[in-house]
Amino acid sequence: MHLHEKNIAVVMLHGSCDMFCKFCITDNAVECMTPDDFAETLTVLEKAGFTNIVIGGGEPFTWPYGLHNAAKIAKSKGFLVQVGTNGIKMPDGAAYPDCVDRYVLPLDGTTRTEHNRVRHFPHQIGGHFQIIMNRLAQLKEAERSVTVSTVVTRHTVANLHTLGAFLADYVQTGGILHAWHLYRFLPAGRGGAKSAEELSISSAEFEDATTAVKDQNYPFTIFKRRDMRHSAHVDFFWRQKGTVLRGSDYWKQTAALSPIGAF
Repeated sequence: MHLHEKNIAVVMLHGSCDMFCKFCITDNAVECMTPDDFAETLTVLEKAGFTNIVIGGGEPFTWPYGLHNAAKIAKSKGFLVQVGTNGIKMPDGAAYPDCVDRYVLPLDGTTRTEHNRVRHFPHQIGGHFQIIMNRLAQLKEAERSVTVSTVVTRHTVANLHTLGAFLADYVQTGGILHAWHLYRFLPAGRGGAKSAEELSISSAEFEDATTAVKDQNYPFTIFKRRDMRHSAHVDFFWRQKGTVLRGSDYWKQTAALSPIGAF
């Protein structure tokens, strides 16, 4: 797979997060990028022809060097800038319209019980579900674009039609939904590796459920992500053992991971 075929870069600022989700596939080996690491990564992405950057983590809003600064630098270089966040520390309202083109938010159910079952955050009345509802409403009011991601697990696979209907209503009432990403649960990372027995579904179950949802012709694009570690258009960048690494196959600890400059 040649790097020049990819145009979307997921840059993981650090591995730390203020939640613990049962299906989290981030590995604890991911270290905190420095501002110099981030600047070097952007230079590499420019040279390689990337046009779209997704700033993530971990939770990017807890990056100690300031997410806003990182987004401004990326935007100044001409990237379409997205931020993948759990929404907890996301600013109210328009949320950095000067440098963030789109937010990527999680939604794993249309009720508190469904969503909070896999995304535990006890420090908010209504749990994490209420935070996401608030953020979606704020983005709608500000006429900001959002992508929604759902991890398809044993708990969510039967509720995808309900989620699809919810998102269709969001669009029909003025929300700007760029896309809905459906990720098959993977038994990997600090959360997923511990939750395989509870959350795993078969390939056939994933295909049947996601195909049925796509057949509904909702007013937005739906992407089926059978394995989020592999994509024809996305590559991943993170710091590990003091070096910024790249590799679509991030979750495999193999010798194939190479230093960022080794293009």
